[in-house]
Amino acid sequence: MRDFEQPGRSLVMSKDGMAATSHPASTLAAVKILEAGGNAMDAAIAACAAQCVVEPGSTGIGGDCFALYSRGGGDDIIAFNGSGWAPQAASVPVLRSMGVASIERHSPHAVTVPGAVEAWATLARDHGSMPFKSLFAPAIKLASEGYAVAPRAAADWANQVALLRLDKTSREQMLIDGASPAAGTLHRQPLLAKSLMAIAEAGPRVFYEGFIAEDMVECLTSRAACTRWTTSRSIAANTCSPSRRASVATRCMSVRRTGRASSRC
Repeated sequence: MRDFEQPGRSLVMSKDGMAATSHPASTLAAVKILEAGGNAMDAAIAACAAQCVVEPGSTGIGGDCFALYSRGGGDDIIAFNGSGWAPQAASVPVLRSMGVASIERHSPHAVTVPGAVEAWATLARDHGSMPFKSLFAPAIKLASEGYAVAPRAAADWANQVALLRLDKTSREQMLIDGASPAAGTLHRQPLLAKSLMAIAEAGPRVFYEGFIAEDMVECLTSRAACTRWTTSRSIAANTCSPSRRASVATRCMSVRRTGRASSRC
Protein backbone atom coordinates (compact mmCIF):
# COMPACT_ATOMS: atom_id res chain seq x y z
CA MET A 1 0.00 0.00 0.00
CA ARG A 2 1.25 3.47 -0.82
CA ASP A 3 2.60 5.70 1.94
CA PHE A 4 0.53 8.85 1.47
CA GLU A 5 3.01 10.84 3.55
CA GLN A 6 5.54 10.43 0.72
CA PRO A 7 5.46 11.81 -2.84
CA GLY A 8 3.96 9.42 -5.35
CA ARG A 9 1.02 8.56 -7.54
CA SER A 10 -2.33 7.29 -6.42
CA LEU A 11 -4.07 4.36 -8.06
CA VAL A 12 -6.63 5.55 -10.62
CA MET A 13 -10.00 3.78 -10.66
CA SER A 14 -13.09 4.07 -12.84
CA LYS A 15 -16.33 2.12 -13.19
CA ASP A 16 -16.98 3.01 -16.84
CA GLY A 17 -13.54 2.96 -18.44
CA MET A 18 -10.40 5.04 -18.74
CA ALA A 19 -7.81 6.18 -21.24
CA ALA A 20 -4.12 7.05 -20.97
CA THR A 21 -1.82 8.62 -23.56
CA SER A 22 1.30 10.77 -23.53
CA HIS A 23 -0.71 13.97 -24.16
CA PRO A 24 -3.75 15.34 -22.27
CA ALA A 25 -5.54 16.35 -25.49
CA SER A 26 -5.30 12.83 -26.88
CA THR A 27 -6.51 11.33 -23.61
CA LEU A 28 -9.43 13.75 -23.62
CA ALA A 29 -10.27 12.77 -27.20
CA ALA A 30 -10.48 9.12 -26.12
CA VAL A 31 -12.60 9.98 -23.07
CA LYS A 32 -15.03 11.99 -25.21
CA ILE A 33 -15.51 9.01 -27.51
CA LEU A 34 -16.19 6.76 -24.52
CA GLU A 35 -18.68 9.29 -23.16
CA ALA A 36 -20.40 9.35 -26.56
CA GLY A 37 -20.98 5.60 -26.35
CA GLY A 38 -17.91 4.33 -28.17
CA ASN A 39 -15.97 1.29 -27.11
CA ALA A 40 -12.27 0.91 -26.28
CA MET A 41 -11.25 0.47 -29.93
CA ASP A 42 -13.13 3.61 -30.96
CA ALA A 43 -11.41 5.55 -28.18
CA ALA A 44 -7.98 4.21 -29.09
CA ILE A 45 -8.34 5.22 -32.74
CA ALA A 46 -9.55 8.70 -31.78
CA ALA A 47 -6.56 9.07 -29.47
CA CYS A 48 -4.16 7.99 -32.22
CA ALA A 49 -5.64 10.54 -34.63
CA ALA A 50 -5.30 13.26 -32.01
CA GLN A 51 -1.70 12.24 -31.34
CA CYS A 52 -0.93 12.89 -35.01
CA VAL A 53 -1.80 16.52 -34.35
CA VAL A 54 -0.41 17.24 -30.90
CA GLU A 55 2.75 15.09 -31.02
CA PRO A 56 3.91 15.28 -34.66
CA GLY A 57 7.42 14.26 -33.68
CA SER A 58 6.30 10.77 -32.68
CA THR A 59 2.97 10.08 -34.39
CA GLY A 60 1.57 10.81 -37.84
CA ILE A 61 -0.88 9.64 -40.49
CA GLY A 62 2.18 8.89 -42.61
CA GLY A 63 3.32 6.23 -40.16
CA ASP A 64 2.31 2.73 -39.10
CA CYS A 65 0.08 1.22 -36.43
CA PHE A 66 0.62 -1.63 -34.00
CA ALA A 67 -1.94 -2.74 -31.44
CA LEU A 68 -2.50 -5.28 -28.69
CA TYR A 69 -6.15 -5.82 -27.79
CA SER A 70 -8.69 -8.31 -26.48
CA ARG A 71 -12.11 -8.81 -28.01
CA GLY A 72 -15.18 -8.45 -25.83
CA GLY A 73 -13.16 -8.36 -22.65
CA GLY A 74 -11.77 -11.81 -23.31
CA ASP A 75 -8.45 -13.10 -22.09
CA ASP A 76 -6.95 -13.69 -25.54
CA ILE A 77 -4.50 -10.94 -26.49
CA ILE A 78 -4.33 -10.20 -30.20
CA ALA A 79 -1.37 -8.52 -31.87
CA PHE A 80 -2.19 -6.32 -34.85
CA ASN A 81 0.52 -5.33 -37.30
CA GLY A 82 -0.40 -2.32 -39.39
CA SER A 83 3.03 -1.56 -40.80
CA GLY A 84 3.51 -0.71 -44.45
CA TRP A 85 5.73 -2.23 -47.09
CA ALA A 86 8.38 -0.53 -49.16
CA PRO A 87 7.06 0.84 -52.47
CA GLN A 88 6.95 -1.88 -55.10
CA ALA A 89 9.14 0.21 -57.40
CA ALA A 90 11.89 0.27 -54.78
CA SER A 91 13.52 -3.01 -55.70
CA VAL A 92 17.18 -3.72 -54.98
CA PRO A 93 18.18 -3.67 -58.69
CA VAL A 94 16.41 -0.33 -59.23
CA LEU A 95 18.03 1.28 -56.20
CA ARG A 96 21.46 0.00 -57.21
CA SER A 97 20.97 1.38 -60.71
CA MET A 98 20.35 4.77 -59.10
CA GLY A 99 23.62 4.53 -57.20
CA VAL A 100 21.98 3.85 -53.84
CA ALA A 101 24.36 1.67 -51.83
CA SER A 102 22.52 1.95 -48.51
CA ILE A 103 19.24 3.37 -47.23
CA GLU A 104 19.96 6.45 -45.17
CA ARG A 105 17.54 7.34 -42.39
CA HIS A 106 16.25 10.57 -43.92
CA SER A 107 16.47 9.44 -47.53
CA PRO A 108 13.26 9.32 -49.61
CA HIS A 109 14.16 5.69 -50.24
CA ALA A 110 13.55 4.98 -46.55
CA VAL A 111 9.86 5.90 -46.85
CA THR A 112 7.46 2.95 -46.75
CA VAL A 113 3.78 2.83 -47.68
CA PRO A 114 2.06 4.18 -44.52
CA GLY A 115 -0.07 1.54 -42.83
CA ALA A 116 -1.70 3.52 -40.01
CA VAL A 117 -4.77 4.90 -41.80
CA GLU A 118 -5.81 1.55 -43.27
CA ALA A 119 -5.07 -0.14 -39.94
CA TRP A 120 -7.40 2.28 -38.15
CA ALA A 121 -10.13 1.65 -40.71
CA THR A 122 -9.71 -2.12 -40.39
CA LEU A 123 -9.78 -2.05 -36.59
CA ALA A 124 -12.79 0.28 -36.57
CA ARG A 125 -14.66 -1.93 -39.03
CA ASP A 126 -13.93 -5.17 -37.22
CA HIS A 127 -14.07 -4.06 -33.60
CA GLY A 128 -15.41 -0.51 -33.35
CA SER A 129 -18.96 0.58 -32.61
CA MET A 130 -19.07 4.15 -33.93
CA PRO A 131 -18.92 5.52 -37.48
CA PHE A 132 -15.32 5.87 -38.66
CA LYS A 133 -15.95 9.53 -39.46
CA SER A 134 -16.84 10.44 -35.89
CA LEU A 135 -13.52 9.17 -34.54
CA PHE A 136 -11.65 11.98 -36.30
CA ALA A 137 -13.71 14.86 -34.90
CA PRO A 138 -11.44 15.61 -31.91
CA ALA A 139 -8.28 15.51 -34.04
CA ILE A 140 -9.79 17.73 -36.74
CA LYS A 141 -10.78 20.30 -34.13
CA LEU A 142 -7.29 20.31 -32.62
CA ALA A 143 -5.65 20.71 -36.02
CA SER A 144 -7.96 23.46 -37.27
CA GLU A 145 -8.54 25.46 -34.07
CA GLY A 146 -5.14 24.89 -32.50
CA TYR A 147 -3.69 23.30 -29.39
CA ALA A 148 -1.12 24.17 -26.75
CA VAL A 149 2.26 22.59 -27.47
CA ALA A 150 3.25 20.35 -24.55
CA PRO A 151 6.75 20.57 -22.99
CA ARG A 152 7.86 17.13 -24.22
CA ALA A 153 6.54 17.80 -27.72
CA ALA A 154 8.35 21.15 -27.73
CA ALA A 155 11.62 19.46 -26.76
CA ASP A 156 11.29 16.84 -29.49
CA TRP A 157 10.39 19.56 -31.98
CA ALA A 158 13.48 21.59 -31.10
CA ASN A 159 15.68 18.58 -31.80
CA GLN A 160 14.39 18.40 -35.38
CA VAL A 161 14.62 22.07 -36.39
CA ALA A 162 17.66 21.61 -38.63
CA LEU A 163 15.92 18.80 -40.50
CA LEU A 164 12.61 20.68 -40.82
CA ARG A 165 14.38 23.71 -42.28
CA LEU A 166 15.54 21.66 -45.26
CA ASP A 167 12.01 21.36 -46.69
CA LYS A 168 9.87 24.33 -47.75
CA THR A 169 6.55 22.85 -46.65
CA SER A 170 8.00 21.66 -43.34
CA ARG A 171 9.36 25.14 -42.68
CA GLU A 172 6.01 26.75 -43.43
CA GLN A 173 3.82 24.30 -41.53
CA MET A 174 5.98 23.13 -38.63
CA LEU A 175 8.19 26.12 -37.78
CA ILE A 176 7.42 29.64 -36.63
CA ASP A 177 9.83 32.21 -38.05
CA GLY A 178 12.30 29.40 -38.60
CA ALA A 179 12.13 28.11 -35.03
CA SER A 180 10.21 25.34 -33.31
CA PRO A 181 7.20 26.37 -31.20
CA ALA A 182 7.92 26.73 -27.49
CA ALA A 183 5.92 24.93 -24.83
CA GLY A 184 2.51 26.55 -24.44
CA THR A 185 2.47 27.98 -27.97
CA LEU A 186 -0.88 27.78 -29.76
CA HIS A 187 -0.18 25.76 -32.89
CA ARG A 188 -2.50 25.05 -35.81
CA GLN A 189 -2.10 22.61 -38.70
CA PRO A 190 -4.66 23.56 -41.38
CA LEU A 191 -3.24 21.23 -44.03
CA LEU A 192 -3.37 18.28 -41.65
CA ALA A 193 -6.93 19.25 -40.73
CA LYS A 194 -7.81 19.12 -44.44
CA SER A 195 -6.29 15.65 -44.78
CA LEU A 196 -8.03 14.36 -41.66
CA MET A 197 -11.38 15.70 -42.86
CA ALA A 198 -10.89 14.01 -46.22
CA ILE A 199 -10.08 10.66 -44.58
CA ALA A 200 -13.05 11.02 -42.24
CA GLU A 201 -15.42 11.73 -45.13
CA ALA A 202 -14.09 9.39 -47.82
CA GLY A 203 -12.31 6.70 -45.81
CA PRO A 204 -8.77 5.39 -46.26
CA ARG A 205 -8.98 5.22 -50.08
CA VAL A 206 -8.45 8.97 -50.36
CA PHE A 207 -5.20 8.56 -48.45
CA TYR A 208 -3.87 5.78 -50.67
CA GLU A 209 -5.33 6.78 -54.04
CA GLY A 210 -6.64 10.34 -53.79
CA PHE A 211 -5.09 13.79 -53.52
CA ILE A 212 -3.16 12.91 -50.36
CA ALA A 213 -1.42 10.01 -52.09
CA GLU A 214 -0.74 12.15 -55.14
CA ASP A 215 0.87 14.83 -52.99
CA MET A 216 3.09 12.28 -51.23
CA VAL A 217 4.11 10.72 -54.53
CA GLU A 218 4.97 14.12 -56.01
CA CYS A 219 7.09 14.99 -52.98
CA LEU A 220 8.97 11.68 -53.00
CA THR A 221 9.41 11.72 -56.76
CA SER A 222 11.03 15.15 -56.62
CA ARG A 223 13.59 13.78 -54.18
CA ALA A 224 14.16 10.30 -55.55
CA ALA A 225 14.62 11.09 -59.25
CA CYS A 226 12.00 8.50 -60.17
CA THR A 227 9.22 9.06 -62.69
CA ARG A 228 6.83 7.36 -60.29
CA TRP A 229 7.85 6.17 -56.88
CA THR A 230 4.96 4.84 -54.84
CA THR A 231 1.86 3.06 -55.99
CA SER A 232 -1.80 2.54 -55.28
CA ARG A 233 -2.39 -0.92 -53.91
CA SER A 234 -5.39 -2.70 -52.48
CA ILE A 235 -4.98 -3.21 -48.76
CA ALA A 236 -6.65 -5.86 -46.62
CA ALA A 237 -6.22 -7.29 -43.14
CA ASN A 238 -5.36 -10.94 -42.85
CA THR A 239 -4.29 -13.34 -40.14
CA CYS A 240 -1.00 -15.19 -40.03
CA SER A 241 0.48 -17.96 -37.92
CA PRO A 242 -0.01 -17.63 -34.14
CA SER A 243 2.72 -15.74 -32.33
CA ARG A 244 3.69 -16.14 -28.69
CA ARG A 245 6.43 -13.57 -28.31
CA ALA A 246 6.98 -13.25 -24.58
CA SER A 247 3.72 -15.23 -24.18
CA VAL A 248 1.78 -12.06 -24.96
CA ALA A 249 0.56 -12.21 -28.55
CA THR A 250 -1.58 -15.23 -29.31
CA ARG A 251 -2.56 -14.16 -32.77
CA CYS A 252 -0.91 -11.96 -35.37
CA MET A 253 -2.76 -9.86 -37.90
CA SER A 254 -1.05 -7.92 -40.65
CA VAL A 255 -1.92 -5.38 -43.28
CA ARG A 256 -1.08 -6.87 -46.64
CA ARG A 257 -0.73 -5.03 -49.91
CA THR A 258 -1.92 -6.85 -52.99
CA GLY A 259 -2.50 -5.98 -56.60
CA ARG A 260 -0.42 -4.93 -59.56
CA ALA A 261 1.80 -1.90 -59.22
CA SER A 262 0.89 1.16 -61.24
CA SER A 263 4.28 2.77 -60.83
CA ARG A 264 7.81 2.25 -61.98
CA CYS A 265 11.18 4.00 -61.94
